[in-house]
Amino acid sequence: MKFAKWLYNLTGTDQLILLAFFILGLGLSYFTILSLRAWHEKVRGGDKYAHEVRVTPFGLFGIAAIYTTILYMSMGELVTRWIGNFTQ
Repeated sequence: MKFAKWLYNLTGTDQLILLAFFILGLGLSYFTILSLRAWHEKVRGGDKYAHEVRVTPFGLFGIAAIYTTILYMSMGELVTRWIGNFTQ
């Protein structure tokens, strides 16, 4: 199934779960980049010629998409079922 068709056929609950997972993925992505930056500075020490590791939108959203995919594939069905039972 194509990605666009899969997105179109999602229920409203699934779309909200994906949005929540993406927001959580953004937070995890930001902390991942910060920890990689701290590790890089620790390894390089005070080297004045070492390049600076920055948080860029491409890296932030790219890592967040990976986290979102992992979260949705591992917990998406469980959360959807839980919300469905909770609302009934």
